[in-house]
Amino acid sequence: MRKGLELKLSDEEVVVVEAADPGLTMRAMSEYLARGMVLSRRVVTLLQEELAAGDKKKLAEEVAALKVQRDREQVAWADEKMKLEVEVKKFKGSVVGLEKKLKAKQMELDGVNAAKEAAVEEAASEVFSLQQAVYNEHVNGFQKALRQAESLYREVSVTDCRFNVNLDVYDDRMLDVAEISQLKAEKEAATTANEDTVVTTPAATMVDRVVGQVEVVDEDVEGAKEDAAGEEVDEVEE
Repeated sequence: MRKGLELKLSDEEVVVVEAADPGLTMRAMSEYLARGMVLSRRVVTLLQEELAAGDKKKLAEEVAALKVQRDREQVAWADEKMKLEVEVKKFKGSVVGLEKKLKAKQMELDGVNAAKEAAVEEAASEVFSLQQAVYNEHVNGFQKALRQAESLYREVSVTDCRFNVNLDVYDDRMLDVAEISQLKAEKEAATTANEDTVVTTPAATMVDRVVGQVEVVDEDVEGAKEDAAGEEVDEVEE
């Protein structure tokens, strides 16, 4: 019975164990183990039931809390939705008003631009008409001059090759326009130089006159001094 086992028992306990019936002891141990297994299974079942009941209760509480939170959020969402709808309506109204103002402003700008374009076209047409009038006036004047020359000087033909628009009369001579401009510039330069000379000459003459007057005054002063000295000498001799 004790083979393979190491037990530490007192002598009294050893006496009790050896005195007991082995078969009875084995049956008692088997019954004890069986009852222990049954009780352990029962305890496990009870624990599972308690845990399940606790989980269900906790889940029920969580579900109830979530439902309350959902209801609150739905109410808040409904209020927010109403506010947003009101703001959207306001924005739509303001957008419609702005679109109307923008259309009116665009129509006004289109009218102003059309008026400006019409004014520009009218001004351009008027300028073109004036240019044409000036051109026609020059052409008519030139043609009138040719007709007058042909009428006054019968022996001169206006189709003569000596008629050249690049020539002009200067000092009773037919000269090129560029040459006439050069001669005029030289003449103006010479006139300016002559004017500068005329302006400078009176000034020099005036300076000479002043110098001469100063010299005359100096001579008069010296003569007066000599006369005064002679009179003093005469008085001393007397």
